[in-house]
Amino acid sequence: MFDAVVDANVNRVSEGLRVVEEYVRFVRSNVDLTQRLSVLRKRLNGLFPQTVECLRARSTEKDVRSKEVPLQRKSIEDVLVANFKRVEEGLRVLEEYTGSAECNAMRYDVYDLESEIILLAKKPLIKRGVYLISDDPQVIAKGVSWGCALVQLRDKGASKEVVYNKAKEVVKITGESDVPFILNDYIDIAMLVEADGVHTGQDDIAVSDLIRVWGKDKLYGRTTHSLDQGREAVDQGADYISVGPIWDTPSKPGRAGIGFDYLKRVKQLGVPFVAIGGINDDNLESVMAYSPDMVGVIRSYSSVLEWRSRYFS
Repeated sequence: MFDAVVDANVNRVSEGLRVVEEYVRFVRSNVDLTQRLSVLRKRLNGLFPQTVECLRARSTEKDVRSKEVPLQRKSIEDVLVANFKRVEEGLRVLEEYTGSAECNAMRYDVYDLESEIILLAKKPLIKRGVYLISDDPQVIAKGVSWGCALVQLRDKGASKEVVYNKAKEVVKITGESDVPFILNDYIDIAMLVEADGVHTGQDDIAVSDLIRVWGKDKLYGRTTHSLDQGREAVDQGADYISVGPIWDTPSKPGRAGIGFDYLKRVKQLGVPFVAIGGINDDNLESVMAYSPDMVGVIRSYSSVLEWRSRYFS
């Protein structure tokens, strides 16, 4: 009897881990989480190798729950939650029936993974495309209708009260769409209006501290001008980085364009990046030669639809 219990729950735990692993591997492309889940599966199979006794005890005919019609999951989050519970329950059964302390340790490892991965699932996916930046909510509304990858409210000259009111307006615009709303600079305002994320510059506090304040289920972008700055941002937990300004631009007064050297090497950092700074119809082709995940635009937004259909369709 116990052989059947062990066999069923080893299969249950292994299957649940694989379902979650495929999400972080193929949907989120997260190397660390994929590896941690893979190691757990191998620990389980090493602890409970398939035996002749378990195979002899296996009988779908005698299993009163075999071939039950599975529930229809409403979202990927439901899929992940259901499979984490399956894994945790299976490990507890194995722990109780076999007395394995290793199952207890694995169960607590799964609790940590559950927290990380469910919060990751709540974080908007970053799609390839045009990243529209504006201080005008109505321009941002156009960006949403055009299917931009991200939209950012950026108003360096306004008071925080004005930015707050604009941010509330943008939340209403993006609320029913799948276009994430990023607020520039002000994490307090971003938190108040429940934006999807915040973008900060080199003079702001570390991304890791922003995550500690707001949580892992939000998007964090960082302005970077060099590979070292990009590496630091990634190490701190940035979800994406900007690379630029490629050319001189009025949006970055006093900062010279950095050219293409950083753009050539940024892919080695392994996170999505947005090429930005002075990009327009005349020079876009030279930027796209480096296959950026996103192209940032502030002034040339009238070309968004053309850029999207030409390079990101």
